[in-house]
Amino acid sequence: MPLTIAHVLFSWVLACVAFPPVASTQLPGGANEYAIAGSVRREDTNEALGDVRMELLTSVGSTAHPSILSARSGEFSFGEFAAGRYEIVAQLDGYLMTRLPVEISRFDQTNLVVRMRKQFTSADPGGDSITAHQLGVPQKARAAFEKGVAKADSHRDSKGAILDFQRAITIYPDYYEAYAEMGTAYVRLKDFSAAEKALRQSIEISAQKYVPPIMLLSMLLNDQNRAAEAEPLARQVIAADANAWRGPYELARAQLALRRLPEAEASAYAARNLKPENPDIYLLLSEIHRHTQNPKALLEDIDTYLKLAPQGPAAPQIRKLREQLLKFMESQSKPPAASGQRQK
Repeated sequence: MPLTIAHVLFSWVLACVAFPPVASTQLPGGANEYAIAGSVRREDTNEALGDVRMELLTSVGSTAHPSILSARSGEFSFGEFAAGRYEIVAQLDGYLMTRLPVEISRFDQTNLVVRMRKQFTSADPGGDSITAHQLGVPQKARAAFEKGVAKADSHRDSKGAILDFQRAITIYPDYYEAYAEMGTAYVRLKDFSAAEKALRQSIEISAQKYVPPIMLLSMLLNDQNRAAEAEPLARQVIAADANAWRGPYELARAQLALRRLPEAEASAYAARNLKPENPDIYLLLSEIHRHTQNPKALLEDIDTYLKLAPQGPAAPQIRKLREQLLKFMESQSKPPAASGQRQK
């Protein structure tokens, strides 16, 4: 099969989509405003937290954006703001108030993670195995873990974060969250072998009950063209959290690689229904529809991507692909010339 723009584009997209860059490109139009967005997670389980009251403050404490509520998926977006220092304040009943400093200068901040700590009381039930596990973490191990998370979330000191996670694990060998975060840090360092080892250790120690390392490992295996291994992990993610778009997305990637196209299309549509504003899903759908030779659906995928990410990193290649596709569709719509006309 000849190498097309779609082939080149999609191979590049898969490398970038699974582990997005820390900061995206500047917003279109040349305006010096940048997006502030991210997700809210429970600190101990990494569970997405919806209906969290979010407020954005300026560096002097005044309101930069009125309060909003995080989505069911935990995601939030405040819109676009001038460069400067800000602070996100997150509040939810049963959790400690969380403050996250944000500094924007030249890039969007769209991958922020606000981690909220559960406010345990003596009335809390003791039957939750994850809660019991968290309560059993020694304070020194927790302190090392939190130090590592702070370094990792800054995306500036992954090596230092790994050392902190290793200290936490030395103190508390069953600290599967530390193994998972260490795997993420290794991914950022592009040490994929070490990342896989850490993630598998997290999954094993947690008896496959902790979802984040399962999800990340499915992404990692898909990026390494190990679709047969990635598929069952993606199904585990879906079984654990039916509202997380990443599960069906990674499942669709695996099914596409295995050339199970109808299944891949259904899984990608499931991801789209959960996260219709994510442009990466439409890139995946475009590759599926290219393989199924469905130009109408492919054009819809392309147009939706360009609407959502007109200045996205894949936009130039996507626009070229759109031009080629329109020429092809136009040629297919022209009626064949009559035999008499061809002889003239």
